[in-house]
Amino acid sequence: MKRSGTTQLLWACMLWTLGGGGCGAPDAGEDETWGTSRAALTVYEQAALDTANNSASCKPLGNFYWELGNGAGPLHGLSKGSGVTATTVMPIASASKWLYAGAYVQSKGYANLTAAEKKRLNFTSGYLDENTTLCDAAGTTVSACYGPSFKDVTYRLLQNGRFFYNGGHMQKLALDDIPVRRGTGVLSVMDWLNPLLGTTFPESDSDVAVAGGFSGSAAQYRVFLLNLLNNQYALSSKLTVDAVPAWPGGPDVASTPWSGGETYYGLGHWIEGETVNGVWTVTGHSSAGAFGFYPWVNAARTRYMVLARYRQFGDGDGEKSRACAQTLLKAYDTGVVQP
Repeated sequence: MKRSGTTQLLWACMLWTLGGGGCGAPDAGEDETWGTSRAALTVYEQAALDTANNSASCKPLGNFYWELGNGAGPLHGLSKGSGVTATTVMPIASASKWLYAGAYVQSKGYANLTAAEKKRLNFTSGYLDENTTLCDAAGTTVSACYGPSFKDVTYRLLQNGRFFYNGGHMQKLALDDIPVRRGTGVLSVMDWLNPLLGTTFPESDSDVAVAGGFSGSAAQYRVFLLNLLNNQYALSSKLTVDAVPAWPGGPDVASTPWSGGETYYGLGHWIEGETVNGVWTVTGHSSAGAFGFYPWVNAARTRYMVLARYRQFGDGDGEKSRACAQTLLKAYDTGVVQP
């Protein structure tokens, strides 16, 4: 039997209070280490912990941190293994895309976006990068990252109007909007992004690669997800607009890393769903990174989830984290350990 969000939050608050803190969402700067004392865990929390350690989708992933919350803040978090907590900063790869899209739409206002801007946000513009470099040389600008020494973005007429998962679309958008910004120092990319989103992501040289170069922690990304849930962004109510097919073999899909069945791509994020009785229905929104960082909100925008881990030389680690996170969610919601 599922518990209501209110019951879950009250239980989380009670545990937090017993631990010496006040009731409410922990500060993003605090190092939460929940889910470690078996005596203190509910059956739902224990099911999630056992699933993290033993399930087929989670056991092979190494160390990670997983967190579930609602619009009021975290409900539960757990660390598998050691070394990764809510505040562990790591490269987040394509989880950057959702942040950049959120900041861009916030800066312009959705109603003011042109058709060309929307196509660069849903990856149908025809602007593609030829190199996978993160542009992490010190002093590199957004403009230089776009150019032949780094990303080498080019326009391909035949791909205009087709979905092609590639950072070149967003790099072109940034070239036209914030070309002289650098990864660190005065006029950094984060000096532009953090005030727009109300976040505190750290500066790094690779930030000039706006579609995949950011770094952050689960706690820092949590702030963005909470603001999405609480209608603080222009993007909050636009998570399903301007969506295009994005699954292998879908109409006008040229290139996609997705392997989980029918899906769509909105403004800088995936739109997940499932087919029930022949009808495809949205279940959530996400932006998995190639190194394994996976942020998610449900379709109703009442809950968020983050799975934070870093595997530099993995293969399909964003999809692996998605599968694990969704398995943990099922275990937590049902109180039943998942295989």
